[in-house]
Amino acid sequence: MNHNEALTKQVYTFASELNAYGVREVVISPGSRSTPLAIAFEAHPNIKTWIHPDERSAAFFALGLIKGSERPVAILCTSGTAAANYTPAIAESQISRIPLIVLTSDRPHELRSVGAPQAINQVNMFENYVNFQFDMPVADGSEQMLDTIYYQMQIASQYLYGPHRGPIHFNLPFREPLTPDLEKVEWLTSYHKTLPHYQKNINVQDIRDILKQPKGLIIVGDMQHQAVDQILTYATIHDLPILADPLSQLRKYNHPNVITTYDLLYRAGLDLDVDFIIRVGKPVISKKLNQWLKRTNAFQILVQNNDKIDVFPTPPSISYEISANDFFRNLVEESTVNRKSWIEMWQTLETQSRAMITKHAEQASDEAAYVNALIHKLTKDDALFVSNSMPVRDVDNLLFDSEVEVYANRGANGIDGVVSTAVGMAVHKNITLLIGDLAFYHDMNGLLMAKLNNIHLNIVLLNNDGGGIFSYLPQKSSADAYFERLFGTPTGLNFEYTALLYDFTFKRFNTITDFSQEKLSHMSSHIYEIMTDRQDNLEQHQILYKKLSDILNVTL
Repeated sequence: MNHNEALTKQVYTFASELNAYGVREVVISPGSRSTPLAIAFEAHPNIKTWIHPDERSAAFFALGLIKGSERPVAILCTSGTAAANYTPAIAESQISRIPLIVLTSDRPHELRSVGAPQAINQVNMFENYVNFQFDMPVADGSEQMLDTIYYQMQIASQYLYGPHRGPIHFNLPFREPLTPDLEKVEWLTSYHKTLPHYQKNINVQDIRDILKQPKGLIIVGDMQHQAVDQILTYATIHDLPILADPLSQLRKYNHPNVITTYDLLYRAGLDLDVDFIIRVGKPVISKKLNQWLKRTNAFQILVQNNDKIDVFPTPPSISYEISANDFFRNLVEESTVNRKSWIEMWQTLETQSRAMITKHAEQASDEAAYVNALIHKLTKDDALFVSNSMPVRDVDNLLFDSEVEVYANRGANGIDGVVSTAVGMAVHKNITLLIGDLAFYHDMNGLLMAKLNNIHLNIVLLNNDGGGIFSYLPQKSSADAYFERLFGTPTGLNFEYTALLYDFTFKRFNTITDFSQEKLSHMSSHIYEIMTDRQDNLEQHQILYKKLSDILNVTL
């Protein structure tokens, strides 16, 4: 078998195995050394390829594809520093347990460590952030070469589905010439795979007595597309309040046991004695709730469908590796506890808080008022992708009476790929992106994929000319003389030019009245820029916190 035939057999087999394990989309950043696999993916009849010249944005775009499609997605780049630009998205995918398949093309072994161009050490280069990594052999035409693909894909597949999900990395060295044989396309559909299955049972005897205590809470974070109906059923039967993070997708059901205003209530001074807490899914966004979880003496049960548990903000008393629905389905109790007054107290607080928040938002003109107006423009057919820092916190506080689904990059909580992730999700869902000016600036180049591929999404841009969230930190008062330069970071950018550059339509708003009357476009890509003031935003948020504190003083 000559080199061209061996190379063709290797890359076509690799592409077919990825497809067999569920890969339907690959994001390719152009380069020379990645030519063999790029052609293999492009020629595969069941794989959609996306071309993105910026590796950092490309990787975050792939995260959006995964979030939208619920399938693993591969990214492919050439050798050298191109691969290093994948790091932020890989770190995000590890913490969020997203099955990102990282494919880095490499120089063959004889060109490594000899000063050859574009030949950095790529072996294990993401070892801090991936669940699996393997340096593939150079194509030599041997049966062992193909066996290596089969074996390593089967090992790696455990991280594509089930409780062990997370990023994997294949480093693939290619020797020139790099073009595979386009006449051998039948090798692209020659499958040789075995998918693993995961099952886990629990023994609820360990916690049966705990669950018979009167004051219990269910706290639900990001569920990553898991079914949640059994959570609602159990809470209804046993009169337990559910403190539901916006990423849990539980809020869209408008269930009477679902509590949405807990962050503001804890921020206003709520501090109740609780007997037990069932924590489900990823840690919640709310800093105040996490601080309370850290100091409460309640028995804490953690339920996560993965093997590496998230102990943040505090280690649980006991943990279960199982899906939420399976966990609650197993909790069949012989008798129920009378918690009527307990659930009614939470529901009263929720009703009063919602009324106060709604009234405040109708009178306010800060960013929260705009976020509230945006939420009520969206329907059950929409998905809201929220940037980190202040936007996700405002959505946490204001998302109720809405059926919209909410998504965010809450693994590493960075702002470096928010735009690209949202654009990737927009391939599969009707996306509106809510983002601040600094996060938008940080990933503006991600808009290129929307322009090149006619991907439509709406972007609501909160422009307070800087980092608004820092105004809520102690640095604002303790280091005021240095605050604006070091933390406020104003840029003074005119984002109308960004819209022109990437073929988005653009409209700027200076009043909440004008934005409230605006209808979001569903036919094209649009940027709605909202001009706000950081100091005014801080002051109006403080007013809301005080109003909710007054509710607590009257109710409790």
